[in-house]
Amino acid sequence: MTASTTKPAGKKVTCPTCLDTFVWDESEPLEYSPRDGKYKPAEPPAAGNPEKEKDARRRWYVRCPNPSHDSPEHHLPVMYADYNDPLVVALVGRPRSGKTHLVVAMIRELLHSPAAGRAGLRAHALDYYQHVTFKRNYLDPFENGQRLPGTRNEAGTYLASLVVECGQVKRPLVFFDVAGEDFRNSENTRLTRFLVNAGALLFVEDAPHVFRNSAEERDLRDDPSLTGPVRATNEFVWEAVSRLPSGGRHLPTAIALTKSDRLRYVRPVDRWIRHDPGGQVSPEQLLAESRDLYALLSAGSSSMVKLYHEFERCTMHFVSATGSAVANDDRFPVGIRPLRVLTPLLALFAMSGVITGPQVDLVGR
Repeated sequence: MTASTTKPAGKKVTCPTCLDTFVWDESEPLEYSPRDGKYKPAEPPAAGNPEKEKDARRRWYVRCPNPSHDSPEHHLPVMYADYNDPLVVALVGRPRSGKTHLVVAMIRELLHSPAAGRAGLRAHALDYYQHVTFKRNYLDPFENGQRLPGTRNEAGTYLASLVVECGQVKRPLVFFDVAGEDFRNSENTRLTRFLVNAGALLFVEDAPHVFRNSAEERDLRDDPSLTGPVRATNEFVWEAVSRLPSGGRHLPTAIALTKSDRLRYVRPVDRWIRHDPGGQVSPEQLLAESRDLYALLSAGSSSMVKLYHEFERCTMHFVSATGSAVANDDRFPVGIRPLRVLTPLLALFAMSGVITGPQVDLVGR
């Protein structure tokens, strides 16, 4: 490889898959073959043509050394080292709370919605082949109105190579969504280790667990916890909070009430769930929404109101990833219509410095 295509020696990066930090070395780049799913040594173009070198580099990978030796072999795009470490958004919530649908809806909006553009955001895939797989397994079924499978008991990241740009800010964005029950399993320390490297937190609670009259027959059949005594405490969330490292309370935090479409005729939910902010980041509106959700959760005796006081900067949001409930055939009969899913992400971007401006410092305060 020529010197012009390599990154300066000694740069340290954090892998979004295993979360290990290591010294970057792309002296032995690899190329991925989708035909056989294998990586092979790359063949650099002839020296002297910077454009060809740049184009070739977009398709190269390096094998992560995984110093902890606790993950299966995995690779990173060579372009990953062109950016600062990623913003890791940790998604935390109970099983079947809609976390998977929410993160897929967020990514869909970030990539394709006019609202993201109006917020000054641009997003693209850093790892082309990984994004193709993500699109096939999650985005396309979601677009077609199919119910998505829950988080599998593995590394838990659905998209580790999205790049978000806003003005001069360019950062990889990683969503980690680990199965809720894994927070209560002491043997799954690797799966929950992402909390240590999280740059922002997104806590999820679903409407049926706060207001049982919003639960539908399918909910009651799939989730045994909805048929037992009302339990206001979300133990999955509090287990995750207890595992946060020192200083974790300083992390930008958002709380999302998923499946809020079930409460569309309830005040003050109706005010918010029917209104699309269109990419606007307004500290005043975010505070008003937080106050309304706080009051609603207080009326439902939810412990999520206590969570609001655990962090220095926090916002609360009414969201619906699909806009309606799933039918017995695992499809959404009227298709999917995400409601306000971009709003908590924009709030996290404002609190983490991705979105800048004269008033963003007021978000979450």
